[in-house]
Amino acid sequence: GSSGSSGMANERMNLMNMAKLSIKGLIESALNLGRTLDSDYAPLQQFFVVMEHCLKHGLKAKKTFLGQNKSFWGPLELVEKLVPEAAEITASVKDLPGLKTPVGRGRAWLRLALMQKKLSEYMKALINKKELLSEFYEVNALMMEEEGAIIAGLLVGLNVIDANFCMKGEDLDSQVGVIDFSMYLKDGNS
Repeated sequence: GSSGSSGMANERMNLMNMAKLSIKGLIESALNLGRTLDSDYAPLQQFFVVMEHCLKHGLKAKKTFLGQNKSFWGPLELVEKLVPEAAEITASVKDLPGLKTPVGRGRAWLRLALMQKKLSEYMKALINKKELLSEFYEVNALMMEEEGAIIAGLLVGLNVIDANFCMKGEDLDSQVGVIDFSMYLKDGNS
């Protein structure tokens, strides 16, 4: 029904606004800090959580024998077919010894792409290939709509940031990706 699609449109708008605030805040704070960011940096953690929610929006439920497998690793794995240099990241992710879940792999991929300063380029490449994405996403998912393209454009700004993550000790599989809304609400009075 139409209510379903308007619900999706609302979610897309909310996610886009959070991505905007998260990216803007991350760039500002990083430039103020003037140092390399690591995985302990809260605004960076939040950024990854928001990106994860954007990538999970409208994911089709892939039925596997283990039940439902809604993972954004599928679309990210595609990137190397579109941008060959992304193969390096995909290979690194598959080599990380600690990772057991597709979600963990997706999270590692996002971190590596940010370190490479290629996140925007990779997301744009994906978004330009709707015919590939439609295998993973519903028609009105964020990645299939204008909001996804807008976010991909905003990610260019993060290329000014130097980030360095040591993936070895991080438990990317079991992290709970919860958006801390207070970070975005208090922004109104600044």
